[in-house]
Amino acid sequence: MSFVDVAEPATRRITVYFDSPGDGLVLEYAATAAQAFRFAAAAVHSGLAVTVDSMVRPGLRPLPCRILWC
Repeated sequence: MSFVDVAEPATRRITVYFDSPGDGLVLEYAATAAQAFRFAAAAVHSGLAVTVDSMVRPGLRPLPCRILWC
């Protein structure tokens, strides 16, 4: 397991799309490139729609439990 320096800046925005009948929930998070790649792979494998881009903006919430995706 590799560990990412906690001071490493978030360089990717992760957008997760949760589809439900008549209503869809969209959540956005900030993460490092490695975290974003690993999270997206696991989320897509679980059937979620996910996009990753470099449009990180101030105030974007960090990816919850981000240490799991290092």
